[in-house]
Amino acid sequence: MIDRTAFRRSLPKCVRFTAVGFGIACLAGLAMAGLATTTNASESIVVVLLDDSGSMKTEMRTNSGNEPRMTVAKNALTRVVGQLPEGTKFGLLLMNGARANQGWLIPLTSLDRASALARIDQVRAEGGTPLGQSMKTAMDELLALRSKVPYGDYRLLVVTDGEATDKEVLERYLPDMVSRGVVVDVIGVDMRSEHSLAKRTHSYRKANDAASFEKALTEIFAESASSGSNDDGAADFDRIAGLPDEFATESLKALTMAQNGEIAEERPNVGFTDQNSVANAPIGTSPGSSAPAEPKGKSSSFFALVILVVMTAILSRFFMSKRRR
Repeated sequence: MIDRTAFRRSLPKCVRFTAVGFGIACLAGLAMAGLATTTNASESIVVVLLDDSGSMKTEMRTNSGNEPRMTVAKNALTRVVGQLPEGTKFGLLLMNGARANQGWLIPLTSLDRASALARIDQVRAEGGTPLGQSMKTAMDELLALRSKVPYGDYRLLVVTDGEATDKEVLERYLPDMVSRGVVVDVIGVDMRSEHSLAKRTHSYRKANDAASFEKALTEIFAESASSGSNDDGAADFDRIAGLPDEFATESLKALTMAQNGEIAEERPNVGFTDQNSVANAPIGTSPGSSAPAEPKGKSSSFFALVILVVMTAILSRFFMSKRRR
């Protein structure tokens, strides 16, 4: 039998621990790859917030004449939802209806197409436009799901034909809502002027007739599907790899901070401020908080990197302590 004890003892500790750490990293990487497969990293998670206020009864142009805005919206949603893959994470929130379920006509879960289409057909237009509170409800639900499943492209699509009747609530929560890495898209339905959210969210599309409405809706769902399939793992790593140790540590701390809690009136302070964002902040808004954040539907790789680093560090320390004994 070959005695390898002397050989092992002759290796410098740093070499042995580096080898152990590398092995742990490989195992952790395989585990994360398995998790990504389980949770489907390319998945799209979309909530549609539909304005079902009384003004949606107003007629708009279609190819066959004029029809109520709500009818146009329901027809377009029916066609788009009918083309979504079974099992897609999808939810439909109303501003006034489905009050027994806090506005959720279709709860955010894996799509049951037949049930979803039947429920869309039941929507009726009446009431106001509590846009602020409804957006907060939708965003809180998306963030709650993202805290459990950090993989995929998270989106909130707002379909509305008017300004918020709870403007103060909207102004209070909007800065935090656009800073959480969930893409916020807005479709302005048959509006005479541009909606106030046009330049304060990630995308805005006008829909002055049935054709443009369906085109806008189709484009947004197509973007969601393509964004979910991109892999920014290498780019995410490059953001940290070249930093000095002290900055890399702070970056990891920022990455691990909870960004999936309920929407608040003020953004959590992560300990640093981008001076460029201060200089370029819109007039009358808080620096660094009101402009839409970079969409982070692909934020899964951030979580994977953080978990990988933490696992490697903890297990390396464990093996070092065992060696010392």
